[in-house]
Amino acid sequence: MRVNAFQTDLLAFRLKEEYDILFSTGVLHCIPPELRGEVLGNYKQFTRPGGLNVFSVFVRKPFIGKAPDSKSTSHKWISGELFTHYHDWRMEFITEQVFDCASGGVAHQHAVNRMIARKEA
Repeated sequence: MRVNAFQTDLLAFRLKEEYDILFSTGVLHCIPPELRGEVLGNYKQFTRPGGLNVFSVFVRKPFIGKAPDSKSTSHKWISGELFTHYHDWRMEFITEQVFDCASGGVAHQHAVNRMIARKEA
């Protein structure tokens, strides 16, 4: 099995070859809302038939405050927003969870949407 891992500028980079699996956790909140459709459309286009997109995004909840180590480039998603971009794919797994965190040395919480979506063959 070959794994192709790389680091890039998330906002400027677009896939140009197909992949079996795209995985991201704790990163996609850096995509501003106005670019999400374009970026996810590119990911969907370059996922091989039968392939998976496995993503986790931070979502807004009125009862959860801003994380102490939050960056100005962070753009939380709306609950369920990620899933709507994949309405035409088979959902293998979706969930929304709230979890405790201590990043930055201060106890706080995050809300996330997690998804495993399969492109139909």
